[in-house]
Amino acid sequence: MINKMQQVVVAGRQRDSRAIMQALQTVGVLHIVPVETTDKGFQIGPLGGAAADERRDAERLLARAESTLGEIGARRGGAVTLPAEAEWPALVEQVAVPASRLQDQETQLQSDLDTRRAYGDVVRALAGLVGNLDRSQRVAVLYLTVEQPGELQAADAALKAELGERYAVASQRVNDRQTAVAVAVLRAERDKARSALSKARLGELRLPGRFERLPIAEAQAEFERIGSGSDRALDDVRTQKAQLAKQHGDQLYAIRDALADRVGIDDARAQTARGKYGFVLQGFVPADRVADMQRALEPYKSSVVTELHEVDEHHGAGQIPVQLKNNSYVRNFEFLLNISDPPRYGTFDPSWVVAVMFPIFFGFIVADLGFGLLYLAAALWMLARAGRNQSLPVGLLGITLDPGTLKQVGVVLRTMSIWTLIFGLFTGEFFGNVLEHLHLYYVNPDLIQRVWGVTLGGEHESGLIPILFPRTASEFSNIILLICLAIGIIFVLWSWALRTQLTLKHRHMHHAYEAIGMLGGLLGLILLAFISSAGRNFGALGNFSNPLVLLMLAGFVVFLVGLVMSRAPLMLIEVLSQGGSIISFTRLFAVGVAAAILANLATDLGWGLGGVLPVIGPILGILIAVIVHTFLFALTILGHIMQPIRLMWVEYLNPTGFYQENGIRYRPFARASLKR
Repeated sequence: MINKMQQVVVAGRQRDSRAIMQALQTVGVLHIVPVETTDKGFQIGPLGGAAADERRDAERLLARAESTLGEIGARRGGAVTLPAEAEWPALVEQVAVPASRLQDQETQLQSDLDTRRAYGDVVRALAGLVGNLDRSQRVAVLYLTVEQPGELQAADAALKAELGERYAVASQRVNDRQTAVAVAVLRAERDKARSALSKARLGELRLPGRFERLPIAEAQAEFERIGSGSDRALDDVRTQKAQLAKQHGDQLYAIRDALADRVGIDDARAQTARGKYGFVLQGFVPADRVADMQRALEPYKSSVVTELHEVDEHHGAGQIPVQLKNNSYVRNFEFLLNISDPPRYGTFDPSWVVAVMFPIFFGFIVADLGFGLLYLAAALWMLARAGRNQSLPVGLLGITLDPGTLKQVGVVLRTMSIWTLIFGLFTGEFFGNVLEHLHLYYVNPDLIQRVWGVTLGGEHESGLIPILFPRTASEFSNIILLICLAIGIIFVLWSWALRTQLTLKHRHMHHAYEAIGMLGGLLGLILLAFISSAGRNFGALGNFSNPLVLLMLAGFVVFLVGLVMSRAPLMLIEVLSQGGSIISFTRLFAVGVAAAILANLATDLGWGLGGVLPVIGPILGILIAVIVHTFLFALTILGHIMQPIRLMWVEYLNPTGFYQENGIRYRPFARASLKR
């Protein structure tokens, strides 16, 4: 749900402004918005004079502290006592100077090692070919590498065409892919040789950095020196950095946070209106945190005045920050809606709908006990890792999940796995039809006939537990389709009913007529399809004694009235599009059943191989089944996740206006430690 906000105005003495701002920053509940005024007695915008100089000094020292923390690789540890402010610059420099020196050393050593690793073998071969020839005053030596013998022949031909016989070429195989080549020419004809090699589409080899100007023999000697001691030197530098981080990291973080708070206060003051003797700031505070703000300002009651106002969600909703206030379970799902800004204040927070329905849809699609157990194991592993305050790098996506985010993902995945297991109990699937092969689950046609009214053909094996939802049976497909269509009808009508409620609440009558008309039109289309048996019996539409026919006609009349009143002719297209949105929910059937059939095929393939050979057959069958299941899992997992969340994002949220009327995210003015 969207937390209720109140607008607040704070006025105080200018000489107490920094202390008052610090109190507001400590409590961390006020979302500040800039004050706009044309009164020449007040200054707005960036600070000036001595205050601006102090801010620049603090910002400069903050940048120095942050860069130093990055250089030594310090991690935030426990809380420490903050030193006196006058000591901050000296303490930062005490760490920054050696940290900068060690960082430069590490960069140089790492660069040398990388260069040696990339060019060492080639340089060794070239040094053996050239000796000290490249020290000659009359001869120039060009270096290159080739991969194919034809490239060396092309270079020789190009040089001969340009220089005649005034050159020499020597080569040595470096490895399976590279051959080192040295070309000796008269120094005066070096540019001609380069031009000839360029025509042969061969580039001259140039060593990077400080090695470029060294003779090849000296470069080789330098590489030998690097190989003999640089790894140890690099480890020593990193050890010294780790010692700096251990010794000074916590204190440096404390100074860094205090500086960030100082800069934050100055930034907040820049959003106030400042007079000679007083200042005014305005913002928004959650209604349930007003008392906290007032307690924070209690020590300054003689020099500060606060004024609270109810917010106008009908006209100024776009300027009111939005704070979502959900229970601990729903909060784990909020990140799934962070693809856009939060909903506008005074509208609808769909977080709880996603938290309830997304895992159910996912479980309905997968509905396999084996895969459910795999998801549950992955979720529990994530939660355990988050509990140890460890991050999780995701190399495939190039991101790292911090412990907080990892915990949310773990909770979401755990809920998804639970619903997968619940639906798996009804389908009897365990990596496809493994449990049917083991006669643990079986299909009972009489039971299916009694429960669902569906007659299953063919012969069926016996077992212990009857399958209640045989989704892979072709005769059962109509039942699943009807279930998915019913879900689609509920969600699409619900979304337009929400749009109707919100537009009437905010008196947006143009959109209200449109929403009411769409509800009527969709109801008419649904009843038309139902009464005519999906177009197989249009004659039933003329039976006016049927109350459903009258209700259908009333729906179409409401649609026409809404079309006229909203003056939105595109509603004629939109109502058909929304009918397609209802049908779109059948993807729950299509994606799930397709994956189940593929899983059955993988299991049947492995089971069939297991019965061919007496000893090796079962082993080979299990191996083949695991490989095929793994391939199919990788192929379908993205669709299993994206299809249900897409139904939330598109088919459900689009009609509600969620993406058209976004709000401002609540960002309270708070200390760096609170933000963290």
